[in-house]
This record gives sequence, C-alpha cells and structure tokens, in this order.
Amino acid sequence: MKKRLLFAAGVCAALAAGWLLFQRPAQAPAAAKHKDRTLTVETTVATVRPMPIRLTAVGRVQSRHVVQVRPQVSGMLKKVAFTEGDEVHAGQLLFEIDPAPFEASLAQARAALERDRAALAKARWQEQRLAPLAKLDYVTPQEYEDAKAASKEAAAAVAADRAAVTQAQIQLRYTRIEAPIAGRSGAVAFREGNLVQANSATPLVTIKEIAPIRVQFSVPQGQLPSIRHYRAAGTMRVTLRPVGPAPRAPETGRVVFVDNTVDPTTGTVSLKAQFPNTDRALWPGQYVTVDLVLATQPHAVVVPDSAVQPGQNGSYVYVVDGGRARVRTVTVDRQLDGLSVISAGLKSGDTVVAKVPRNLRDGSAVRTIAAARSERAAKHGASTQP
Repeated sequence: MKKRLLFAAGVCAALAAGWLLFQRPAQAPAAAKHKDRTLTVETTVATVRPMPIRLTAVGRVQSRHVVQVRPQVSGMLKKVAFTEGDEVHAGQLLFEIDPAPFEASLAQARAALERDRAALAKARWQEQRLAPLAKLDYVTPQEYEDAKAASKEAAAAVAADRAAVTQAQIQLRYTRIEAPIAGRSGAVAFREGNLVQANSATPLVTIKEIAPIRVQFSVPQGQLPSIRHYRAAGTMRVTLRPVGPAPRAPETGRVVFVDNTVDPTTGTVSLKAQFPNTDRALWPGQYVTVDLVLATQPHAVVVPDSAVQPGQNGSYVYVVDGGRARVRTVTVDRQLDGLSVISAGLKSGDTVVAKVPRNLRDGSAVRTIAAARSERAAKHGASTQP
C-alpha cells in the first residue's frame, strides 16, 4: 500500500512539472510582447522664451476723483442743464438756482456803497477845509480832530460796502452750479421747482472721474519685498482684463500706491494701479483680473503644463530618449498661461511627452504621432502597389 502511494505521488509530480514546462514557452513571448509594446505619444520640445514673473489678483475699479455736488446757497432750483448719466467737462453748467433774490441783494449792496462813497467824499472835503484853518487857530483842534475821525469812519464804511458787494457777487455766482471736474455724472437728486438748501446732506449729483481710473487690489504680504524691489528697479507694470468674456486687449497701467500697513486679518497688502481708460471700458465698482508683472525672465525653459506630473518625490516629466520614455525629476518655478517654467531638470531641446498616457511607464517604448502617421502611410502605399 505504501509503495502504491509513493508511486502515485511521483506520477503527479512528473505531470505537474511537465505542465509547467509546457506553459512557460507560451507565456514568456506574451509577457515580452506586452513589455515591448510601443506606445504612440504626443511629444513637445522644451523651449527657451521670455516669461513674466507675475502675480494675479482680483481687483475692484474705483474712481480717482469723486465729487458730490451740493448747493452753496438756498433757493428754488430753476434749471437742470445736463442729462443725468452723461459725461460732463470741468466748468460745464449743471444747475441754476433762481438768481432774483441774490441779484436784489447785490443791487442793495452796490447802492449802499454809492451812498457811503458820497459820505466819504463829503467827510474828506470837510477835513481838507478845516486843516488850514486849524493851523491859523480859526477853528478849535477838537473840531479838526472830529473832521478827521468822520473821514476815517466814512472810509471804513466804504470798505465794508465793497466787501458786501463782493459777498453778494459770490452768492449770485453760487446760483450757477458748474462741474468742478470732468467725469461721468450719476443720478440727479432734485429736479426743477424744488427748494434746495445750502450744504444739504443729499448731494444734487455725484460726479466720478473715469479717465484716468484706478484699480485697487491686494497681494500676500510675502510678496511685499519683491514688489518694493522691482518697483524701485522700474520693471514693474500692471495689466488687467475684465472678469468674464470681454472683446478687448488687456490694458497696461502702473502702480501708484502701496499701502503702509499689512491687513492683520487677511495678511495682505493693498495696492492701487492707474490706467488711462481712454475707451471708457472700465467702470467704477467693476471687478477685474489684475496681473502684476514684476519683471520678465528673458531665458526661461518652458513646457506645457500637461507634460508635468506630480510624484511622491516632486514633479517629473517623461523625456523621450532613444525611443524610450525616461522619468526625469524637474523643479517647477511657476505656471503661467498653460506653460510650466522649469528651473531645474530640463534644458532647451529636450523632447518630452506632452500628454502622458495612463499606461506609460519608465522605460516604455514610444513613438511620436508623426512617426506613427508615417508608418501608416508607408504601409498604405505598399498595400496599394501591384
């Protein structure tokens, strides 16, 4: 019985060994075929080009100069001389208050001036008449002194009347309210026939300067040293584009203000940039995307963002070398407009895989899309020959 069991076990072992020997030649070619399968990949070449050193933020457009127009005299609003919402120029007539009461006040002040001028002339004549008589003792010294005092009082009265005339002229001029600056007008608060009060809490209209215009935005406090350095060097500029679709080229401006305080709640610094806005495309209160260009790196090595892959040891790309894809670790300095600026790991002219397939591995055999098309064209040409 024992011998039978040993014999049966030997037979089973021999059959198993034979099956393994039979299977290995069939599996080995399949594995080798899978390993050597050539992948068709899209490639690109690392190039050197100027690239900006740029910060991006969301800013808000604000007027550089805002004026709330208020009446300086009280009276009935007689005329609104512009259309609300229109652009106005400096010195343009906006409102007119009924001038009749102020014209009457001016006429009264001028009449008082003429009266006191006549009194002054009489007082001076009296003073001049008594002067030689006082020297000859024909009149008492007191009479002469009284004449001199009357002449001075009349002169003071004339001076006061002149001031009153000037004041009346100013009040009359205030009945014509003109635009102090050029800009875009807002809504009109009062219409003709309303009684307006001097220095009222509600302005008649608000005017906002449109061109030039400013944009306020904030950047992280860690960027402040770089901003101060590049601003002093004169290389910094600002470009912006409105948020959302906009059929206009980015507008270029300059930084005109850097706040002297870091906001402790957000850790950011506020900046303001000024733009010409000659086409009036920017509007106060509008949100825009701000690109703060600190400087331009003249010789930057760049590849598409899609070529750079994240890894446990940092970013890497697949470099095509000798028909094989090789993993190469790179250092990405920054990413701008779909391009990655590589500070280490690549040089100009290196061929990298632009779009990485899921089954691409280090050492995989690859061919470019152009090479694959050439091969298909060659096979097609050979099959059509007689």
